[in-house]
This record gives sequence, C-alpha cells and structure tokens, in this order.
Amino acid sequence: MIEVPQLGLDGAPELVFQPAVDLATGRLLGFEALLRWNDPELGPIPPSVLIPWAEANGHMVELNAWVLSAACEAAAQWQADLQLAVNCSVFQLRQREAASAAAAALERSGLNPDRLTIEITETSVVDGAAAADLHAMSRLGIQLTVDDIGSDWSTIESMGQFAINTMKIDGTLISGLTDPAGVSRAMVETIVHVSHSLGICTVAESVETGRQVRVLRELGADVGQGYFFAPPLNVEDAHMLTTMEPVPVFPLTGDDDDDVDDTSGPTYGATDIAAEVMGALDAADSARAPDDDAGALVGDDLHFEANDLALVSKKGRLMGSFRRGRGS
Repeated sequence: MIEVPQLGLDGAPELVFQPAVDLATGRLLGFEALLRWNDPELGPIPPSVLIPWAEANGHMVELNAWVLSAACEAAAQWQADLQLAVNCSVFQLRQREAASAAAAALERSGLNPDRLTIEITETSVVDGAAAADLHAMSRLGIQLTVDDIGSDWSTIESMGQFAINTMKIDGTLISGLTDPAGVSRAMVETIVHVSHSLGICTVAESVETGRQVRVLRELGADVGQGYFFAPPLNVEDAHMLTTMEPVPVFPLTGDDDDDVDDTSGPTYGATDIAAEVMGALDAADSARAPDDDAGALVGDDLHFEANDLALVSKKGRLMGSFRRGRGS
C-alpha cells in the first residue's frame, strides 16, 4: 500500500466497508469502501466536507490513490468472488489520474480487475472531460456503477457510450419507498425496469427497514445496501465476515415486516446466522497458534443499537453487528 497522504490536516484517513447483499438470497456479495478522516480533536470529518476541501487544496489525486490502494489491498484478502466498490468524483476523472491510480492499485494488490467497481456520479457520465478515464477503466476490465440514479434522468441516455454494469438507486427514493401517497415506488420500479432492459444490475442504497426490502424484492431490485443489513465495518471486521464458510447470509425480513407472508424467497433468522458464525469461529480457533493473542476486533462502540440481531463470538471477539431498523 502506498504511503498515507499528507493533506495538512491533523489525524489520518481510514476506510470502512459497508456490505452489499443479494436481495434474492441474502448472500453477501461484497463491500463498498467508504472514506473517513479522523481528526484527534474534531473527530471524524465527513466526506461531504473532506472531499471538497481536498479538491480545493490540490490533494484529491493523492487521496484518491491512497483510497484505491488501501481498498484493493483489503479486498485482495477476501474470498475470490466478493466485490469491492470505490467512489470516484468527476473532479478525479477530469484530472485523468483515476484510471492510472486504479491500475496501479490493482497491480500492487494483485486484485483481479473484474472484482473492482468504480462508482461514478451521474454528472461524470455526461462530462466530456471525464470520458477518457472512464473508457480507460473499462478497457482495464474494471466495472462501472452510476451512483444516485433518479436525481437526473437525462443521464440514462448517455450511458450507452460506456460499459455501465450497475445503476445505484438514489437513497432518497428508498426512504420514501413505502409511502402509499408518494411516487418513489413508481420511480424505483421504472429504474429497475429500464436497467434490466439494458442488462444492467440495480443496487438500492440506504435500505433501513424490512418493508423497504420487501418492496424492493417485489420490484425485482438486485442488491441492497444499508443499515438494515449492517453498518459500515472496519477493515478487520469486514475481513472476518469474508472468512466464513459458506459466505454469510443476511435476514431479508425484520420486526417491521412480521405481518407479511413472504414466500418469494428464503428468509434467515438470528439462529441461522449465529450458527454459521460460531461454526466459522470454531474452525478459526482450532487453526490459531497458541501464542496468537489477537485482541478484540470490534469494540462496544460498534453495537450500533442493534434491535434484534447481534452476533458475538467466543472469547469476547465480536463477529458482526447486523443492525435492524433506522440508520444514523
């Protein structure tokens, strides 16, 4: 991994990884890498503040290179079929440095290019200065996802010039999905229909309730991501999930969905996942060297107010906290 960028800020960058889940089966498909900057006095600086500051002060290229390098290095340790998604702003693409940074990160880590997805904004699709890097990424075999679909429909017409693999449905549409008086359901249904007609996968972000999951499955959305399944995890916790055999399966129904007779696919309860977790940890414990005294992978601050499912391993090691209900 390359050196941590020196941006003239106190603290250091960190990546967290939010799981992406198959809405048909609940199976873990991969993770999206999310950037955090932890200031010793101010605490975490959100990307909405950090990214514009880095762009304005000429640090975005080096920060992007570090994110790609760190994320690819982490993903190279996961099971071979799990995917990694990394965000890329139109500013980075205009500099014509994003594709080369991605290529360097892939070569350094040994990660196969088809396991890396670059998430771009709708603005990037119609930006002429960004086109060269997008085409370069496609030639490398990197997957492309258009983020926040639904905020600007005009970009769908421009997607044909790029090898877009996935559309990510805007979180504001997901939040209003179950409102009977709203238009979110109709818009999400249209996005899913158009995407599938183009051979493109759909990802619903900011999924927080069982009812949202039920509607998304009814509409045929492919992948879900959000606090209903899991909060963003640090690199060690994400890696721990990927060591499970078989790959973890997340519940697809929640407390707010108990009145629904969902027979469209398999559902999984706390007992099912806990059995998988404990079995995986038993196997891991038997393989551990006697002097391997690894500390706790997750502290108490990662319980995230879990409503009905918290998987805690033996010897005080937390395997994962799968939060059900509202996000933060």
